[in-house]
Amino acid sequence: MEKPGISKTIRILFAEDEAVHYIMAVKILQHEGLDFESVRVEARNTFLDAIESFCPDLVITDYMMPDFNGMDVLKLTRDYNQSIPVIILTGAISEEIAVECMRLGASNYVLKNNLIRLPFAVKEALKKREAVEEASTAIQHLKESESRLNTITNAAGDAIIMLDENGLISFWNPAAEKIFGYSREEAVGQDLHTLIVPENYRKIFSTKFPAFQQSGQGAAVGKTLELKGIHKNGSELTISLTLSAVKIQNRWHAVGIVLDISERKKFEFELIAAKEKAEASDKLKTAFINNISHEVRTPLNGILGFSELITQDSLSNEEKEQFRSLIKVSSTRLLNTITNYMDIALLMSNNMVVREKPFELNRQLYAIKELFQPLCQVKKLTLILQIPENIAELILPSDREFHWKILSHLMDNAVKFTHHGTITFGYSPGNGGIDYFVADTGIGIASELHSKVFENFRQGEVSNTRDYEGSGLGLSIARGLARLLGGDITVESSRGAGAVFSIFIPYSKIEIEKTKQNIPTPIHKTPEIQVVLLAEDDTSNYFLEEQILKKAGFQVIPATNGKEAVEQCQKHPEIALALMDMKMPVMDGFEATRRIKEFRNNLPIIAVTAFAMSGDEKKALDAGCDDYITKPLVEKNLLKMLESYGLTTKR
Repeated sequence: MEKPGISKTIRILFAEDEAVHYIMAVKILQHEGLDFESVRVEARNTFLDAIESFCPDLVITDYMMPDFNGMDVLKLTRDYNQSIPVIILTGAISEEIAVECMRLGASNYVLKNNLIRLPFAVKEALKKREAVEEASTAIQHLKESESRLNTITNAAGDAIIMLDENGLISFWNPAAEKIFGYSREEAVGQDLHTLIVPENYRKIFSTKFPAFQQSGQGAAVGKTLELKGIHKNGSELTISLTLSAVKIQNRWHAVGIVLDISERKKFEFELIAAKEKAEASDKLKTAFINNISHEVRTPLNGILGFSELITQDSLSNEEKEQFRSLIKVSSTRLLNTITNYMDIALLMSNNMVVREKPFELNRQLYAIKELFQPLCQVKKLTLILQIPENIAELILPSDREFHWKILSHLMDNAVKFTHHGTITFGYSPGNGGIDYFVADTGIGIASELHSKVFENFRQGEVSNTRDYEGSGLGLSIARGLARLLGGDITVESSRGAGAVFSIFIPYSKIEIEKTKQNIPTPIHKTPEIQVVLLAEDDTSNYFLEEQILKKAGFQVIPATNGKEAVEQCQKHPEIALALMDMKMPVMDGFEATRRIKEFRNNLPIIAVTAFAMSGDEKKALDAGCDDYITKPLVEKNLLKMLESYGLTTKR
């Protein structure tokens, strides 16, 4: 019986026992615009009937079926017609089975969880079949029509290369010129193995070619293989080779159909790498989501639990103070956790904005030491701050909050992972910038984890999230902020031997004071009771801020929206400072600030925002605010800021 070639409407025979996989494959092929008819069979006998009656152009088979498997389908198809390509479609397949399938003549294999590759595999298989059939037809009619052969081979997209009985190139089509870079004149008459075969494969081909000369048989004959080739420029190619033997004048010649699949292989490798990376990322994200739940629920449990207990009448003053302290600790931990999640989200979305304003570096480092000293005392750690002896103060034109966060995250990391010994931090003016360092005698970091500890969702090792509190985002936030400032962070460490984090931040202009100048403190005559405008529309926030201000000895003038804030400043010239919420009805804090500054340019206005690091701070400063503070307000920080603007507090 005559075996039909590929028809205009492709006929695909599916050997698949699960209808859902068949339907999914059909849908994907239809979505890619393939014009085809299909038939599905489930058993050996129906497959044999279908291959005779349906005359498929392509067979797609599941590897495991109740009655037979993909190997059986492959053998039955090749026994019927070797030119019909077979694609193995399977849920899972080992490397050994895949290699064996390809060795026995399978065109390709596609995993069911990656069906997006199926249309590509189908098109490639049909294209190869067409190329092989065209080449075979051309070779069979070689003696009859030399011109017809040239027409076909010159138009072919795949390289067609023919070797004579001595292994010398006798035919080299334009596609071969394009793939390998040699012109027809340069290639014809040359030894193929010397010209385009990598040196490490030449001996294998040379030893096997004499057997082919005698019999026309060989391991590669009649099969499609993936091999390496060499371009004229010396670069290495990945090629697909389909080899046939042709007997001319009682001598065996070889014809190869060659396709450059370098890009396809590169894509496959990238796909595998992306899959492995995605799997690793999923694992980290799962651990991270679990950690979010823990890091939010744990302090929230303390806040809710002790808030209820503290209202009981039977508690002593000592117990109430203890519960209040625990509520504060839990609240601080929850706030830090949420702040970290906001920071990493802003960094990943490129929405973090650098706000440069000169600040005193030494003063900030002393404040950081003061912040971490109690934690070190609890763990019996020695905390050392090293500042160059010849520098009384250093003024940096930079984002003070970024520097604070970078060092705070590194210090928090050092305290968390150091159980005994010393933590040392400080800086030195480097060549073109500032060199910070944070060194500890803690558990250290294995060398293979040095780059990974800076990744998002990573805390040294995923298992550490069970042993140490924290979101595991501190180091990635610190590096992200350092890079926004034009610098970077590196680490030197080994497991069990502590760690040294080095941070370089570049600056062209740094103001250094060698000695402290004794500047007389100006005497300000201030009213007995200083007046503060409190512009806040939220009742609970207003009550909290009012209590802090009154406790500190201030008279408070209220405003529930921006319009009222402007009017109050017009009515009350005694107002010494304004606390301005940015999100208010009627008129927001930005517009209110602009209007107030038109008639009271010297009035200090402090922006109050709940949108930390969102860009509101820059908008507030651009509107005329002198400074900003973020919610939730901490009494100590608020009063310290008021004092920096010349107000006197009772504390």
